Amino acid sequence: MIQRNPVNEHHMTLMERMRVLSEGTKYDSCNQSAVCHAFGPDGRCIQLYKTLMTNSCSGECTYCPNRCGRDSVRASLSPEEIVKITWSFYRRNAIEGLFLSSGVMGDSERTAEKQLEVARLLRGQGFTGYIHIRVMPGTPKYLLEEIADCANKFGVNAETTSSLNYSEICPNFDYQNDVLQRLQWTRDLINKKRRDAGSRGRIIGANDTQFVVGALQESDREIIGTVEKFMDQYELRRPYFMSFDPVPFTPLENNEPSPQWRETRLYQTSYLLKDYGLTANDLDHVLDDNGFLCNADPKMLLASCRPDMFPVDINSASRDELLTVPGIGPVGANRIMQSRPIASEKELSRMGIVLARARPFISINGKKQTNLFSFAGVGA
Repeated sequence: MIQRNPVNEHHMTLMERMRVLSEGTKYDSCNQSAVCHAFGPDGRCIQLYKTLMTNSCSGECTYCPNRCGRDSVRASLSPEEIVKITWSFYRRNAIEGLFLSSGVMGDSERTAEKQLEVARLLRGQGFTGYIHIRVMPGTPKYLLEEIADCANKFGVNAETTSSLNYSEICPNFDYQNDVLQRLQWTRDLINKKRRDAGSRGRIIGANDTQFVVGALQESDREIIGTVEKFMDQYELRRPYFMSFDPVPFTPLENNEPSPQWRETRLYQTSYLLKDYGLTANDLDHVLDDNGFLCNADPKMLLASCRPDMFPVDINSASRDELLTVPGIGPVGANRIMQSRPIASEKELSRMGIVLARARPFISINGKKQTNLFSFAGVGA
């Protein structure tokens, strides 16, 4: 490794440190910007200031730009500085809360203590905004319990699909104990908070985690199966996916990047699992012989390979049948069920149905505009 003289963080301005630490959250559920988004139980988008406490890290994750020993610009923010910055953005209505992650400061316990200090300072000063804390693998249970008292949402990243894969990319931690056990504790704490009248109406976010897509050779079939298992065992609401992008001066610097579209297609399959009631086995139909997705909308592919199911009559179909139609989601299906009888496509359009996608797969009172076989050039 070529060593360079890194910039001393003591010579950096606050704005320079903020920029470095926002960029350093690339592998924490969001892209490289100072703002990311969470979603409330009602689907409302919540805008958050996103930062690491520090990008100095004792971990040796093979894909990560912040890994221990890598020659890079290091920076940190004190709990008091993060609190001050958060309040500044919040009072200007630029954000509605804070997304806080960090490099591992020696060990997971010390890191969680510092993250908890930020949350406690904010709450102690009357901050009522949203706080999302990304905890480190191996965070002790007692600290998760205390974080749960302050944060709206918290969770640990799984990164991959198995203990064997995890040992390759995150050698400092144990998948079963440091990750899966924490996902279980988080699930239990979230459920307890939702039952606890003492939460005083505070939004309690669902369990979540993240996968780095393409750092190893795991197939989309493996990822989809793991997501389904996590939804069942840990009540995972939404997985996040981050496409692997090789970083210079890391062990994986010569690996191929993962295409951005793969991340997008995995998000779409996760919606089919959670919101449409499909199973991982159902999605086998849209995977190639090696278990990978192609760059096409998986719901459209599923519909196209089952022509015997279509067209679906808008006025007589069950909700489950409506959900098989591209362009009709759960909200649209509910509106159709509540608004029948429907006489025209114009009515469907007013309900938010995407007719350009739905038209080949539906009929209205037995009449259809086109059929599946004459519909050429179906796109994602």
